[in-house]
Amino acid sequence: MKHLILSLIILSGAYAHATKLKVVTTLPDVAEVVQAIGGEFVDVQSLLKGSEDPHYSEARPDFILKVNRADIVCAVGLDLEIGWLPKILEKAGNAKVQSGGPGFCVLGAKVTALDIPGGVINRSLGDVHPHGNPHFMLSLEKIADSGAEVVRVLSLALPEKASVFEKNYEAFKRRLSDSKKELAAQLKKVKVLEYHKEFTYFFNSYGLESLGSLEEKPGMPPSAARIAKVAQLAKENKVVVLFATVSAPHKVLERFQELSGVRVVQLPSYVQNLDKSSAKSIIELQNILVKAIP
Repeated sequence: MKHLILSLIILSGAYAHATKLKVVTTLPDVAEVVQAIGGEFVDVQSLLKGSEDPHYSEARPDFILKVNRADIVCAVGLDLEIGWLPKILEKAGNAKVQSGGPGFCVLGAKVTALDIPGGVINRSLGDVHPHGNPHFMLSLEKIADSGAEVVRVLSLALPEKASVFEKNYEAFKRRLSDSKKELAAQLKKVKVLEYHKEFTYFFNSYGLESLGSLEEKPGMPPSAARIAKVAQLAKENKVVVLFATVSAPHKVLERFQELSGVRVVQLPSYVQNLDKSSAKSIIELQNILVKAIP
């Protein structure tokens, strides 16, 4: 009898392990959303650590191997990873996680994007995203919206657990909503700027008045004339801070601060899987950004 019970326990553990979906995400932020919704039924890995510029990466052999073994691949979308993820998917040779496949998950598919460009789009305009600004992971509301795509793809892979995923999703949305209320209560309605339009969704989410970006064309360093123009605009409008990531050119930021007198802060724009990072979760990152507003 003891042997029978032991065998059943082993088989039960083996079944639980077999039904755990291997999910590969492009960013730690996405991994957190997937983990929150998938719970015990997912094993999640992020390709990037969150400290890199997600516009640019390489089709590294270890990335290709992870995608090859994945049941599901989840990306931000809106062309954020367009420069590198398609190459990895192609080289991985995993049919179910290809774009349009049952195991391919694009969180941006459920998000109403900001900054959707109009008219003719070409390279002379800079790094313009035709489907809108892809940096929505800094809005707790947009993250909540994007989770619906995770529910859809996980439920397709494990239909018998669909109700669990829905329940987890509702709980996740409540946590985000409660955190947003707490953080919003700490903020003053001030005027702000950003170097690149990476913080637009954060500003929009908390009702901060943004005067735009220091960049004139996305992905292209601003000219001296542009820096002077925006610095003057910032002084006249009493802008209190300019947000930039560590990848922004330091000399440009120093010149802007010198001309405008406006405080410049360099901040993470994604959750970071780094030992010394203080932005290891979506809410921790939001706290960092909120505290950076004077």
